[in-house]
Amino acid sequence: MTESGQPKTAKISSILSVSHEKDVDGLCASAIVARYAESKGMDFDVILTDYGTMDVVFKKIGSRKNSIIVITDLGLDENILPQVTSGLKRAISQGCKIVWLDHHNWATRSMKAIVSLPNKPILRVNPDFCAAEIAFKTLMPRDEVCAELARIAHDTDFNLREVEAATALADALAVLRFAAIASKDDMTEALRPLLTSIANGGLEEVWDDDAKRLKDDLLEKQVRNYRKERLKKMKRALKDHCDQKVHERLIRIVQIPLGITTTDIGTFMAEETNLAVEGRQLARADLMITLTQGGMLGFRRGSESVLCDMAAKLFKGGGHPYAAGGEYGPWEIFQAVCDDIFLTLTENRTWLNDAQES
Repeated sequence: MTESGQPKTAKISSILSVSHEKDVDGLCASAIVARYAESKGMDFDVILTDYGTMDVVFKKIGSRKNSIIVITDLGLDENILPQVTSGLKRAISQGCKIVWLDHHNWATRSMKAIVSLPNKPILRVNPDFCAAEIAFKTLMPRDEVCAELARIAHDTDFNLREVEAATALADALAVLRFAAIASKDDMTEALRPLLTSIANGGLEEVWDDDAKRLKDDLLEKQVRNYRKERLKKMKRALKDHCDQKVHERLIRIVQIPLGITTTDIGTFMAEETNLAVEGRQLARADLMITLTQGGMLGFRRGSESVLCDMAAKLFKGGGHPYAAGGEYGPWEIFQAVCDDIFLTLTENRTWLNDAQES
């Protein structure tokens, strides 16, 4: 260390991408980082993670030396701030540079904690774009493949569903993720081949635009089967929904089946044509909440009268006004969980979009 407390100058020899494992945005952002590493002639490595394992990941990051560590599509929750900053400080003391590119809503305390780290870290947070778009604009603004990756990430992350290939990539990612979870395989290694393919040549590496299908025959077959089973599971999940009006907003909670993402079922429940259940038509909910068997919560909105990120914050989470995640914890009785969630939302009004009302 120098007298000023800064790490001694050392040659940066590698780039480590740390990104969100769950969606196309995290995958594409990491692929953009991979292309940046290649353009600089630097070694590339990647860790794909989710919020529940970030503390472990950042402890591991603390052992890195002489690397640019680029973190994408991961917000920094105040609950794990000490673990994250501790790992980053150790890495910085060993010659690392930190670049954090994200689009979630950050607490001021978290932002200050990152920018105050040694070695002048770069932090760019902008909820108007997805993480891949921010990575593209920051790292590779003139690269056509990165521009394409940013576009398809935007299509999936903002749930536009206008690009068929982007939807196929999202489903392929889901198939690979759920297979890795079922087999207890390392998630990064399970997704690395797909990441490498799109980093090498963009969507063209995995998607046949003439045939409108994935080029990998096995993966295409798995995606088709996944879509059929997903629809059946979502219909069954909706049948067992739990509704209640809270502060004049209709809240709908469903237990999310294994192998289904919150985005999938949130999109499904947002379509009124899907809300016919056992001969009756359900109203579209203002706030849709999914509950996993492990106690994780997903928040999606059916109207602009709610703020998903503020609702998630009541459950140790966060995200965007239109999509967020949180944690309930271990549970046994679904109705008891629903009652508890309804009570929490009743006792707090921060998740209401008062600006929309006015």
